[in-house]
Amino acid sequence: MARGRPPVKDTYSTHDVAKICCVTPTTVIRWIEDGLIPAFKTVGGHRRVRREDLERVCRERNIPFNVPTGTEVGRILVVDDEPVVLDLVRDVVKELNHQFEVEVAKDAFDAGRLVVSFRPQLIFLDLMMPGVDGFEVCTRLKKDSATKDTEVIAITGYYTEANTERILAAGAAGCLRKPLDVIEVRRKVIDAFNLKEEVGEDRGSANPADEVAKVLVITQNADFRSKVRDELAQAQPAVEVMTAQTGADALLVAQSAPPRYVILSMSVPDVASSKVIETLAGKGKGGAQLIAVHDAPTDEIRASARKAGARMCLPTVAVTGSVRELLGV
Repeated sequence: MARGRPPVKDTYSTHDVAKICCVTPTTVIRWIEDGLIPAFKTVGGHRRVRREDLERVCRERNIPFNVPTGTEVGRILVVDDEPVVLDLVRDVVKELNHQFEVEVAKDAFDAGRLVVSFRPQLIFLDLMMPGVDGFEVCTRLKKDSATKDTEVIAITGYYTEANTERILAAGAAGCLRKPLDVIEVRRKVIDAFNLKEEVGEDRGSANPADEVAKVLVITQNADFRSKVRDELAQAQPAVEVMTAQTGADALLVAQSAPPRYVILSMSVPDVASSKVIETLAGKGKGGAQLIAVHDAPTDEIRASARKAGARMCLPTVAVTGSVRELLGV
């Protein structure tokens, strides 16, 4: 190496290779396992790729060998014209122990432009949005040498076995049905980027291990309250479900029986005036894990909930059916 030249790495991790090639770490691991790129394992069992081998693979696949600097940021493109889908993906990735940039394409023009300029590593692709044939888009992505290793997860409101088989045959890594399930989206992102799931510092530690965890559900929607109760009835170990219909009542309940988890409807009239989120979340150690829900959350509602201390603010329909997974019970 010439004197004065900035040092370069001789070997790269799978995450390094993913950044350079603009693919997911899962794709890199698949390349290694398929013998498309040589690699070795460290004493600790971690895969490493030599620089010369990586440069060769990049040349063969017409991938620019641009070594990025700074913190790794995952890039996800959502091709869908429904704001709720974009918001859900954004909420999911904000909860992961990894930085992400999320862009949205609402038509074929935006999709094509962002695939080139944004270079997403993972694409959530609506199969049948107006003006976009998801099957054709996926096929083209997989035939183009510049994007054939980009991971594609199809999403559709017209979920059938035939559509699933067709999109998987076109090269998609999976197909999710609408309305999207938070847990399924989370799993797809974790798998695509080969992330490690980390338990929150306060999960499972707010109460002694031998004490039954308490869940406080704050809502005036009787149907939602009943569905949450039914889901939590299956939790193992068992949890105790408490309910309140106003913020003021919730604070009284919490005083006598501090909850570990809170599910709060942002439609409750006195949410803001009672400062129930700030109080229950605690903004520090000992606070409850709080998930806010709303039938049609706007950016303003989501921002307000997070600022007050909620972990996330999700559409009500995205929470029912996934309560136990979201709380980890």
